[in-house]
Parts: sequence; C-alpha cells; structure tokens
Amino acid sequence: MKNDIVRCQCVAMSVEGMGIARSDDLVVFVKGMIKGEEADVRIIAEKKNYSIGIIEKLLHPSDQRISSACPVAYKCGGCDYRHIDYGYQLKLKKEVLENTLKEYRICDIIPTDDPFYYRNKVQIPYRDHKMGFYRKYSNDIVEFDDCLIESRMANRIIADLKVMLAEKEDAYKIRHIIIKHAQGSDEVMLGFVVRDFAVNLKDIVENMCQKYPQIQSVILNRNDQETNVILGKEEKILYGRDYICDVYDNIRVKLSLKSFYQVNYAQMLKLYAKIRELAQIEPDSRILDLYCGIGTISLYLARFAGHVTGIEIVKEAIKDAKENATMNRLNNTEFILADASKGMDPYLNDKDIVIVDPPRKGLSKELIASLIDSKIEKIVYVSCNPATLARDLELLKKEYDISEIYPVDMFPFTVHLECVTALTKKS
Repeated sequence: MKNDIVRCQCVAMSVEGMGIARSDDLVVFVKGMIKGEEADVRIIAEKKNYSIGIIEKLLHPSDQRISSACPVAYKCGGCDYRHIDYGYQLKLKKEVLENTLKEYRICDIIPTDDPFYYRNKVQIPYRDHKMGFYRKYSNDIVEFDDCLIESRMANRIIADLKVMLAEKEDAYKIRHIIIKHAQGSDEVMLGFVVRDFAVNLKDIVENMCQKYPQIQSVILNRNDQETNVILGKEEKILYGRDYICDVYDNIRVKLSLKSFYQVNYAQMLKLYAKIRELAQIEPDSRILDLYCGIGTISLYLARFAGHVTGIEIVKEAIKDAKENATMNRLNNTEFILADASKGMDPYLNDKDIVIVDPPRKGLSKELIASLIDSKIEKIVYVSCNPATLARDLELLKKEYDISEIYPVDMFPFTVHLECVTALTKKS
C-alpha cells in the first residue's frame, strides 16, 4: 500500500539506474539504491506488477556507495549513478547490457580517464530568473552552482549569467541558454533561445565576451512554439561567427548551434578509433556512412580509405559536412542530402563497408532489408540504445556474423552508453 514501509533487498539494477528490490513477492523500484543493499523503503506509487519507493532508512549500505559530492544529485534529472563508485558503475552498466544483449559477448566497457566535467554541451532552461536542469519527469527547474559533469567553462559562464540576468527586465523572453565548449580548440559558443528577437542582450554579450575570450560565437535563436523542441528555425548572430571550430585527431570541424556532436570529447576519440579498428579499412575501401551528421566519422575514416560517402537528412548538417571536408582537404569524400532510412539500394551497390550510427530508434526495417540483400562485406553499427541494437541485430544476423560488442562509457554517472560492433557477411 502507498506510504507503507517495507524492508527490501536490492537484487539488480534497472535500465533506468534504479535499484530493483524485493520484499517477499513484492518488487519495488528504488531510486538511489544499489545492488546488494538492504533498506527500509517507503512505497510512493503502486503499479500493476511493481511498486516505486524511496529509501526511508539504509540498513546495510554497499561497499561501492560513495558520497555524491553534488548537493542536488537526487533532485536533478541529470545523473543516475552519482552515489556509486566509478569502477562499479562500469560493472553495473555491463550487467544491464548483458541482460539486454544476451546472445552476444559483451567486452569490458572502455572507461574514461576522468569521469568529471566532460560534457562539452549544456542546455539550460530559464524561467522566472531560475537557471538549472529539469527535475526528472517534471518541468521544475533545479538550480545548481557547480555541475560535476558539465564543462568547467560552462559552469563559470552559467554562474556569471545568473547574476547578469537577475537584474534584466526582459529576461523573461529567454527560454533556454546553450553553451558549446569545443575542448580540442577551447572555442566557446553561447546561444540564447528566445520567444522573440526583441530582447536586448548587448551589455551581457559585451561583458561575457570581454571576460571570456574563448567565446567566438553568440547566437540568438527564436522559438515561439510551445513544444518540447528547444531550437527554432530563425537565428541572428550577436557576436562573432555563426559557428565555432573544434579539432580532433588533426581534423578541424565547424560546429553550429544545431550541429550534433558527441558530448564527451575524450571518449569520442576512443569510439572513433574502435570504429576504424572494426571496419578493417584498406587503402581502396569504399565506405558508406549513414546518419553522418556533420561528417565527423566520415572525415576521420577518409584518411585511410579510397572514398567515403556520407548520407544525412538534415540540410544544415550536409552543408557543414561539405565545408568540413573542404577545410581538411579531403577530396575523397561526398556528402548527400537524403533519408538514410529508405532508398539506400543505389548507394550500397558499389560499397565495401557501411557505418551506421542511427538515432535512438535504431534502423528502419527497409534499411535492414537493403543491407541484408546487399553485397556489403562489413557493417559497423554504432548505437546509443542497446534495446534497438538488440532488435536490429536479431534481423541482421540472418546474413551477417556479429562480433563482440564494445561498449564505450560516453556518459559517466548516467546509465547511458555507446556501443559499437562489427557485422561480417556470411560466406
């Protein structure tokens, strides 16, 4: 019953990072509980087959429990494993992954050298002079002073903006603040998402750019739609360029406000190295990079291949990819505006290797059918969602042998992972 207190043993972790606890036949999902712990748990919600609870009293804490070091860890929706030792986080993530991908060998997770202050992009909602992150499953803003996974630069900028915006009368027109910190070049982009362009940020922009010479771009983005989509279509440049540049493995790329870019720079380099290793590229290899974005993987691989074709549905991303190829003098690349989920047969005909890095929904049935019917010898599948990866591999294994799965801890202190695996055409 709701508000009852029950004594529970935590036996496993859920894919959302909650402890799965049992009390006789009762199953309770408990935020902040770790596998192996015993606690008195207060039931706060009842579902058909399980309950949801919170720790009332921790009786036997895990040896892997640590101080979170974050005063808003249990209010903010950003971190799931703030209370767990980093090494044990990796073990728990691997166990959850093995339960999702039971048929395949899961390699040890490729860890980060430093799990703190890694995010190179932050999106901060702003309302009623409050800046912070949304409480999980809520629109309540949880303010913070120092986020332990955001870039240190972003934390300093946010602290200054809090003070400057507190006295600004038309600050209510601001909906979100976006900070991108290119950690290979140290360039910074500052974006203000506003309800209309009639907001005066001149003094703030001047002060911020004077204090932080790393800021090379300040963008005003207008979004007057009442949806969960953060960015609108119209933009104005308030300072500098409409992009910043980053450098990774001697490749220089432009990043706009709307560009997709891996949020963990150091782990991105490890992921791309693993993609190259699994692809087994020869000097004459012809590669098709599906869902290529601004071309970061395409450009990385083009230096070792004969030719790389990138496919992306976002017009601005293809424009950036072409400019990035030109900037890096990589003439063996081609970037095409198209929907990678359909009509790919013509592009598969003359390729040796396909790289797929789809969004969380995974691959379409049409694309999977095209890959199965093709003569592609090697597919390298990069996934941010183990559930859709498992679903897609189940279909692809009819024609492809599947290697080990290599997880990369792109998002320390959260439940999320990137995974990469190679599929080789059966003889």
